Amino acid sequence: MIERVLLDSEKAVELYNCVKNLPIIDYHNHLSVDDIEKDTRFLNICDLWIKPDPYKHRAMRMYGIEEKYITGDAPDKEKFVKWCSVFPYLIGNPLYIWSLMELERVFGISEIPNKDNAENLYDVLNEFLAENEITPSYLLKLFNVEIACPCISITSPTENFDKKGTIRPSLRGDDILIPNADFIKDVSEKSGVAVKNLDDYKRAICILLEKVEQIGCKFTDHALDDGFTFYEDDGKNEKRFQKAIKSNLEKEDKDHLFSYLLLFVCEEYAKRGFTTQLHIGAKRETSDLLRKKAGAQGGFAAIGNNLDVNSVINLLNALEKTEGGIGKIVLFALNPTDNAKLSILSGSFSKDGVSGLITQGPAWWWCDHKKGICDMLENNAVFGAICNFVGMTTDSRSFLSLVRHDYFRRILCSWYAEKCEKGEFLNSDELNKKIINKLCYENAKEAM
Repeated sequence: MIERVLLDSEKAVELYNCVKNLPIIDYHNHLSVDDIEKDTRFLNICDLWIKPDPYKHRAMRMYGIEEKYITGDAPDKEKFVKWCSVFPYLIGNPLYIWSLMELERVFGISEIPNKDNAENLYDVLNEFLAENEITPSYLLKLFNVEIACPCISITSPTENFDKKGTIRPSLRGDDILIPNADFIKDVSEKSGVAVKNLDDYKRAICILLEKVEQIGCKFTDHALDDGFTFYEDDGKNEKRFQKAIKSNLEKEDKDHLFSYLLLFVCEEYAKRGFTTQLHIGAKRETSDLLRKKAGAQGGFAAIGNNLDVNSVINLLNALEKTEGGIGKIVLFALNPTDNAKLSILSGSFSKDGVSGLITQGPAWWWCDHKKGICDMLENNAVFGAICNFVGMTTDSRSFLSLVRHDYFRRILCSWYAEKCEKGEFLNSDELNKKIINKLCYENAKEAM
């Protein structure tokens, strides 16, 4: 059923055939390291398909499904039936195509879920799981994953990673920038440094960065949420750090310390050749009620206001002036109106001999659909240098979301084919295919 999905011309099919079997480099995701280590066998379709996917939870809430059938204590079969009952009405939402692709790719099922076939589909899918060992290792092989990088904290265990293996870490460094007493104690214990002041803390962080580097970390990530402002060092951050050891900081102090430590870690990342991802513009606190019911990762975050471009520029400018200079940085825009602002920054900073120093990342979170992907590609092309695009990544908690690499490749090939057919891209077929390869695999591979 999905053979020609999103491929709207023969030229698109031709380009897609060049990349559809390429390996996947998923350099930033939230897959369960514990499930990967244990190679957990999935025996219930809800555990594999619905529970780890807040996109599905969000969609069910839009149609008024009671929370007990989403994240509550209702039986799994009833949760599955409720999900299927809303599915046909999700047409136009990326979940519609994603879910159909997941069902067909993993289970060989081309049936469209609905309230009438839900119970039978539940039994069929669970029977498939009972008869086949569907585990993380099986799914990584099925999707042809060469490298997957689950996010870890700098204090996370490191024994589950292999520098040359399929599973390598992506460092989620937000906790470094908002230290509290418990985290500082953990950093002290893991690094062997008695942290009594800001210099001790920075030294301890550097020791832990060396450890994650040794296990193959090449990508780091920080969230610059709605309202992010970059503050230059005002000489008061030692006092703020001392206060953080003992109690919670007020917002203004927290924001100042955040900026100081962000500059510090980005400089350290550059020294180690890491690529730093800055995810900009999420509004994470919306419904207090849903946060209480479903937890902080419940799928109810929103798109924030336009970014403060001065703060992003001031951060990059400060990094450029550090001893080692600026490292590779990928800018992710959650607010679609920020795409051009971020893409154009690729030409505002440079480093001799470095291609793609600053780039815009793939369409992210609520923009990870055909419109968002095409907008991102268009902005990368006209304001930046499309051939430096680092490639797709899922940023997902669900193993089945790896199908989104195929989704992206189909959209990319249709977008690119349309440019060729309109006479906008006049390269030879050989060069066009080489460029598509770079965008789907080779650029990400090179970054690893």
